[in-house]
Amino acid sequence: MDSTSLAVVDTDVVSFLFKNHFLAPVYQAMLAGRPLAVSLITLAEMEYGMEKKNWGATRRDLMRRFLTRFTPLLPDTETAGTWARIKSGCEKQGRAITFADAWIAAAALQLNVPMVTHNARDYRALEDLTILTATVAS
Repeated sequence: MDSTSLAVVDTDVVSFLFKNHFLAPVYQAMLAGRPLAVSLITLAEMEYGMEKKNWGATRRDLMRRFLTRFTPLLPDTETAGTWARIKSGCEKQGRAITFADAWIAAAALQLNVPMVTHNARDYRALEDLTILTATVAS
């Protein structure tokens, strides 16, 4: 995997791409030519969303095939340590970060690659994290 152009894709962007959301073309352009990865947490969040919304077998199969475009990043002890530093650091700053967001950020920080998200504000306390996001004119 070429980590110089690799990007970790957050759950929201994966969902935008799958659903062909109006922001999908913006993120497709941003991700073009890059190897793409997702945290194990993103895979779990996608499975949870399918379960919660009672997706049928056909639609679940489509999502799972879509997810094969992304390299899954499995946590290890280094990821766990990075997660702990993120969670603790955010708490010390008085800026909460969710369990899941801290894991996704840890995956990107561990590899020192950018994370692509539409929820940049959720990660603003992480100064070392490079965030790629779409700006939407209001």
